Amino acid sequence: DHLNAEIVGGTVCNIPEASQWLQYTYLYVRMTKNPMAYGINAADLETDPQLKKKTTELVVNAAKLLDERRMIRYDPRSGNLAVTDLGRVASHFYIQNESVATFNELLARMPNPTEVELLHVVCSACEFENVKVRQEELKEIDELKARSCPLAVKSTVDESAGKSNVLLQSFISHAKITSFTLISDTNYIASNAGRVARALFEMCLKRGMAGHAAKLLRIAKSVDKRVWWFHTPLRQFSE
Repeated sequence: DHLNAEIVGGTVCNIPEASQWLQYTYLYVRMTKNPMAYGINAADLETDPQLKKKTTELVVNAAKLLDERRMIRYDPRSGNLAVTDLGRVASHFYIQNESVATFNELLARMPNPTEVELLHVVCSACEFENVKVRQEELKEIDELKARSCPLAVKSTVDESAGKSNVLLQSFISHAKITSFTLISDTNYIASNAGRVARALFEMCLKRGMAGHAAKLLRIAKSVDKRVWWFHTPLRQFSE
């Protein structure tokens, strides 16, 4: 993710520059202080005390991974690194590369997705992986799903994506949540869902997926305004 941001910013354009950039980071300081913790044995350290070979290896592996996920274009022969629209959007919206890989995989299976499926894609982002499911919350989550979720939930509620989906729909529907941990999780999801939805909207727009983009824009606006697109706009006014 840091390498992608540097490529988008224009400070890194090829592998030698990326290797030099890595030597200015705290990771390089830690590698020189404790090389054994990073898989560098005494023989390698003796032949390469500046760890140039190791830093080059790290940036090459990162470049290959980003190229595989279509966030950059990497030419192994010349070592040049070029930014793509996907990588630029991911950098601007602080989207993790694992999330981009998940989006690519899910969208490839959805030639004409519904809003239900796209909301599932948003909630499958790695940004919501730390939303853990607790046994004592399941009863209230099931009640919220039945009472406050107008859209179907594609995942089960004992998964992070399913729980995130239920809490996000409950947030938009102004549902009353009693559990303190669920309130905390809902605030976390609500603060990130709009950003993830906007990023997905931009990604689909850059790819020419007009239908996907229109539906994702509806979802993003619903999260921001806490009003479903199929409800009257007057619901924005407080009672």
